[in-house]
Amino acid sequence: RKDIADLELEDQLKKIASFFTNVPYGSRTIDYYTPESWPTPWEIIFRGSLCKSSISLLIFYTLTLLHTKDTVELHLINDGADEYLVPVFNNKFLLNYELGAVNNYSEVKDSFTTLQIFNTEIKQLN
Repeated sequence: RKDIADLELEDQLKKIASFFTNVPYGSRTIDYYTPESWPTPWEIIFRGSLCKSSISLLIFYTLTLLHTKDTVELHLINDGADEYLVPVFNNKFLLNYELGAVNNYSEVKDSFTTLQIFNTEIKQLN
């Protein structure tokens, strides 16, 4: 986080997205329907329990620590092939939907169904 703290927002997001392209992941390791059971970032790293949703959770935690005054949410989505969590920043940027990409949320939101939304306190919003 310290290395990117002084970058412009979009550059920060691109660096975060790029960093996580190098993280190997496997099958689902968290239950996205029970946020109270979600591991902390340190638990994810220590256990090496990496899946698409736990990587989104790491990105979510990173963004919430970097941008305490912005809106960072986790959306549980279904893209027709799978269900998983993705971080949404200020209702404008979507990360971890496409590996290594920062998507414009309004351009891709019709490509999936949002099943649930969680806020920075990991509470369900809808």
